[in-house]
Order: sequence, then C-alpha cells, then structure tokens
Amino acid sequence: MRGWLRGHIRNENNMGEQIAYNKCEHCNIELHTNDAGEYYPVINRMDKHTLMRGEYIPIGNHLQYPRNWGKQKGATVLLETRIQDKRKQLEEAQLELDKLTACLDKVKHWDSTEK
Repeated sequence: MRGWLRGHIRNENNMGEQIAYNKCEHCNIELHTNDAGEYYPVINRMDKHTLMRGEYIPIGNHLQYPRNWGKQKGATVLLETRIQDKRKQLEEAQLELDKLTACLDKVKHWDSTEK
C-alpha cells in the first residue's frame, strides 16, 4: 500500500502495524528565577511531535505537557506540584525540628556532674 492508506487500512501485508496516531505537539515549561529571586515560567514549543502519555509529572522545575492543554494549565500543574512538594518538605522539617528540640530538652535535664 502506498501513502497515507498504509497505516489506516489493515490487510495481510500490514498486520500488526500500529494504526493509532498517538503523537501530538508538546511544550516544555521551566521555572527560572530573576535577580530579585522571583520565579517566572518559560515555555518552549518542541519542533517534533512526541508520544502522548497517560500522565504528565513534573520533574524539578521542568514539565513537558501536550500543547492542547494550553500554557495556563501547564504552568498551573507545574506550580501546584512544586507548592505541594515544598509544603511536604516544610512539614517534614517541622517534625524533625520538634524531635530535635525534644531531645535537646532531655539532654538539658541530665545531671551535669555525671561524666
């Protein structure tokens, strides 16, 4: 078969070929900081279509998302995930600080003459 029909029609010559078109245009969004320490998003469109995925999970300050989401949704997903991560780190740090403070209080009640 020739041309565009090749992937759209099944026959004995192309059994097993992938028929679904599961690629789309994607964008990359990254968070950068300016001299004042404020965050700002930078969005880049990719040149080639890439495979669609079931989940789009940010890694650090970077997220790749399908272009049909729009830049607002892409930025929102990235920022909400970063905020969630920072809140979790803050809670874990607070728990660790509480444990260390409790241990310090116990140490202060030790007998100072004991060696």
